[in-house]
Amino acid sequence: MCPTTSVTTYWQREPMANDTITWTDLLEIYQNCVWVDDHIANLSIVSGGIVDTLKLVETSDRAYHEADIALLDDQAQLTVGSVVEVRIGSPHRSLGLLVKDWDALLASSFSRMREPSAFFIRSDKTHNATLPPTETLLQYRSTMKLVKLLSESALFADQQQAKLVYFANARIEVPVKFTAKDLRSIDSAQVDLLAKALEGEVHSEQRLGILADAVLELVSGQSTGGRFHYLMQNVDELVRRVNNGYRLFASSFSYSKIRSELEKTQSEYVSRIHKTFSDIQGQLLVLPIASVVVATQLKAPTVCGPELLANVAVVCGACLFAALLIASCINQWMTLNAISSEIKGQRTRLNAEFSEIKDLFTGSFDALDGRILWHRWVMAIIVGLCVVGAGFTVRSYVVLTNVDAWSCLVGYGSTS
Repeated sequence: MCPTTSVTTYWQREPMANDTITWTDLLEIYQNCVWVDDHIANLSIVSGGIVDTLKLVETSDRAYHEADIALLDDQAQLTVGSVVEVRIGSPHRSLGLLVKDWDALLASSFSRMREPSAFFIRSDKTHNATLPPTETLLQYRSTMKLVKLLSESALFADQQQAKLVYFANARIEVPVKFTAKDLRSIDSAQVDLLAKALEGEVHSEQRLGILADAVLELVSGQSTGGRFHYLMQNVDELVRRVNNGYRLFASSFSYSKIRSELEKTQSEYVSRIHKTFSDIQGQLLVLPIASVVVATQLKAPTVCGPELLANVAVVCGACLFAALLIASCINQWMTLNAISSEIKGQRTRLNAEFSEIKDLFTGSFDALDGRILWHRWVMAIIVGLCVVGAGFTVRSYVVLTNVDAWSCLVGYGSTS
C-alpha cells in the first residue's frame, strides 16, 4: 500500500461502506490513460467515479491488491479535469485482463480457446464491451466461434494447452495457434455459414461427425503447428464439405460409394469412346500412304494399254478405300451417339433419384460430353480429308489420262 499522507489520512477518516473494486471501475481508468511505458501512465480524471476509485485503492489493501494501481504523486490533486501519474499493474485475474496488444492477449492459451469475459488492450483501447466492435474484435470473435464449433466436433478439447484432438486411424492434434496477424485470414461470413450448417437438434451428432471428417481431410497434409491457421484460411471448404456430406447423409447414400461407382462407369465410357477412334486408327495411317501411291503410280497414257488399266485400278482402289473409311467413321459416329444417349440417360436418372447430390457429379458428365464432342470433330475432319483425297485422285486421273477409258475397257472385253 502506498505511504500514508495527510491527504490519505483525510480519506481514511471517511466511512468506507464497501472496499470492493469492480472491472467497470478499472475500465474507466484504463480508457482515460496514456501509457508512458508498460507500467506508468498519465491518467486524465474525467469523472468523480475515477476519483472515488483512486481513493479506494489508496485506502483499502484489498482494493489495492486487486486493482494493482497506485498514485505516484501523493500530493496530486484528485479533482475532475486534472491529470495524475499512476502506476498500473495487472489486475486480479477474477476482475479481467489488462494486456499490451492483441498478441499479448493471444499469448494465453485460454484466450485462444474462448473470449475472456473482461479484457482491455492498451494498444488500441479495445475491450470486451467496445461499441461498435472494432474490425479486429469482430475477427477475434469469429475465430472464437470457429474454435467452439471445432471443439464440439473434436474427440476432446484441451483448454489449458489450447489443443483439439481428433482420432481417425491415429491420434491427430490441431494446436489452436494463431497471432493477431492471422486474424485477418478469417472470413466471418463463412464462419456464420458453418454455424448455420451445424445448427439444429436433428442429426446434430452426424453433422459434427461430418465436420470432424472434413477437418481431418484438410489438416492431414499440413504441419502440426500450422493446422489451425490453415483451417482459418479454408473455412469455406469446411462449409462446402459439411453441406455436401450432410446432403449425402440425408439422402441415405454414401458419397464415397456413389463416387467410386460413377468413376468406374466413367472409366468404362472413356474406354468405349476411345475405342471408336482406335478402331479406325490403322486406316488413318494408310491415308498419307494412299496419297503417295496415287501421286506416284498414275501415268499419262495416250493409247489403250496397261498404263490406262493401271490408272483405272489405282483410282478405283483409292475411291474404294475412301468409301470404306467414310463408312467406318459413320459407324463410329453412330456408336458415339449410342454412348451419348446412355450417358444422358444415366445423368437423367441421377438427377431424378438423387436430386440432392446431382450437382456434385455434374463435372464428370460434362467431361464425358466434352470427350464425345471432341471425337465427333475428329471423325468429321477425317471424313473431310477422305472426300478431299478422293477428289484429288479423280482430278489427277482426269488430268493425266487423255484416253477414253470406257471405250478401251469395252474394247478389251470384246477382244477377249
